[in-house]
Amino acid sequence: MTARRAMTIAQSMGFHRLGGRVQYKVLHPETTAYPHFMWFRIVFYDRQMCLMLGMPQGTLDRSMASDAMLAKDSPGGRLERIHCVIASRILERNESDPACYDYAWTQNLDKELQRSARSLPSRWWLIPNLSGEKNDSQAMFWEMRRLSEQLFYYNLLNQLHLPYMLRDSVERKYDYSRITCVNASREILSRFIMLRRWNRVAFSCRTIDFTALMAAMTLLLAHLDSHRSSQVDNVLAAQYLGDRAMIEQAQENMEELNRLNADTLSARSARLLRRLLAIEAKAAEGDLQSAQSVSVQAPETEEPQSDDSTHPGKHVYIPYFGVIKAAGESHPDEMRLQAQHLPPANYRQSQPSAVMRAGPEVETQTQPMALGLPSSPPAPSNNNNNVASLFAPLFSEVLSDDPMQQFEYPGMVGGIDDGVFQDVDLTFLDNLMRGAGEDGKGSTVWAAA
Repeated sequence: MTARRAMTIAQSMGFHRLGGRVQYKVLHPETTAYPHFMWFRIVFYDRQMCLMLGMPQGTLDRSMASDAMLAKDSPGGRLERIHCVIASRILERNESDPACYDYAWTQNLDKELQRSARSLPSRWWLIPNLSGEKNDSQAMFWEMRRLSEQLFYYNLLNQLHLPYMLRDSVERKYDYSRITCVNASREILSRFIMLRRWNRVAFSCRTIDFTALMAAMTLLLAHLDSHRSSQVDNVLAAQYLGDRAMIEQAQENMEELNRLNADTLSARSARLLRRLLAIEAKAAEGDLQSAQSVSVQAPETEEPQSDDSTHPGKHVYIPYFGVIKAAGESHPDEMRLQAQHLPPANYRQSQPSAVMRAGPEVETQTQPMALGLPSSPPAPSNNNNNVASLFAPLFSEVLSDDPMQQFEYPGMVGGIDDGVFQDVDLTFLDNLMRGAGEDGKGSTVWAAA
């Protein structure tokens, strides 16, 4: 919300107008103002937060990557400007009908990302050595900026390809997206581990903490999906132990942050990863329970349900996605996993659901959220290799009986009734399930192609 207020103020002062008259007052005569650069930084931050929160971008302005602007900036600055525009295009896709953006569009944008990366020397992409610059504040600043630019690049790759990561196709045309998400997640985690070994202040670099959590979940889901394949076809098998060790190290870093800072976000993130790791270990040993479908409830089909006693199961709130309900029935035909939007702002369930909240910045004033859990009939499945078979055992076990209700949304200091919360319920798993076929009942069923 702070970024949106800053954007509105900047627009009222004309910062967004190229060549136009800018209206501002310099308070100190020795201060130099760069309105267009300030506008770019505001827009960049807004788009970074929108990718995390699942919100629409505040402006469609892409002038920051014009030839004139690129010529004036440093190599790293040019990379950020290009990435700002690419982020805008990804956000535009996320707000549009999936049918309007085919896989060729994703491939073309991927090529643009590759071109932007090649604009810098290969050694620029090495993991920064922050510990070696601790006595030089200026060098430390530039190394931290390089780290941030690298992480945003890999996060853009994840955001771009996540909708295709678990899709099946006869010709295996989505394998590139799967491998891209896996590699990008590895790069994010390796940098997170380095950073948190050096900087153990919990409330520093919150955005990176959240990005690392999503990368760890992406990597775990990719390996869970790969367990369906034989060892011959499993292209991730050779690096399985290394990936798992990296996720375990990230989880330990989060636990250490909590130990040193009594940090809620780190504690809950570590707990989530610990449970996902345990479930993935069972899957690696062949303990994959079957489920028949995964459905994403469309907003217009949601109906509040006051009594959930007839639908036993566990609820897990994936950060900035929403509530996933894993039914606990023993019969496989009745098992279902639902990813659901938040209910309308004027609806509150009589008893708060067991939810988990997470975010890169913890605001202590945020109140617990009561979520309603709409229901929909389980969609039939005609394919035993349905990707959904991975998620029922995953999310039915991911929460213990102890509700995790203390995560707060980043940058939100208003009350729970603020309308903005309706825009914060979709990111990670929403992108994961984008573009699936419609079952004609208002929900999206993800079946193998």
